[in-house]
Amino acid sequence: MIRTPQQVLAAALFLLISHLQLGLSQDNPVTVDLSIFVVSVVGGEETFTEATEARPGQVVEYRLTTTNAGDTTLPPSSVSVTGPIPDTTLYVPDSATPSSDTVLTEVSVSGDSYSEPDQNDNQEAYSVIRWTLLNAMEPGDTAEVSYRVTVSDE
Repeated sequence: MIRTPQQVLAAALFLLISHLQLGLSQDNPVTVDLSIFVVSVVGGEETFTEATEARPGQVVEYRLTTTNAGDTTLPPSSVSVTGPIPDTTLYVPDSATPSSDTVLTEVSVSGDSYSEPDQNDNQEAYSVIRWTLLNAMEPGDTAEVSYRVTVSDE
C-alpha cells in the first residue's frame, strides 16, 4: 500500500508539536519545522527526495529544525523536541542525531520513560525520540536533528 506523507506523518507532526517542552510561559517562542525525505541509494551515494509518498520498505528521514523565534534567550536544557515514530513505521537503528555537547538524545519504547539509546536495545521497538538542547538558544538560533524510519507493510 502506498502512503502519502500526510497519512504516514500527520499524527507524528501533531504529536511532535504538542510534545515540545519548555519550562517557560504559555507564550512559546520556539518553532519546529518538519522536512520529510525518502532516502535512496544511487550509485553508492545516498540521495534525498522530498517525500510525496512512501512505499513499504522505503526509508524516510525526518529533519526537525527548531528555532528560537522569540526575542529572549532560552536557558540551557529548557527546549526539548520529541519525534514520534508512527505505528506504520520502524525506527532505523542508530539513525537519530546522537548525543553531543549540544544535544542529549533519548529514546522511549512506551513514551512514558526515556533513556539514552543502547546498542543492545531492540531499537526497532522505539516509539519516540527526544532531543534536549543543552546550550542556551539565543533569539534566531536554530538546531537541526534527524532520524529515520522504514515504512512497514501494515
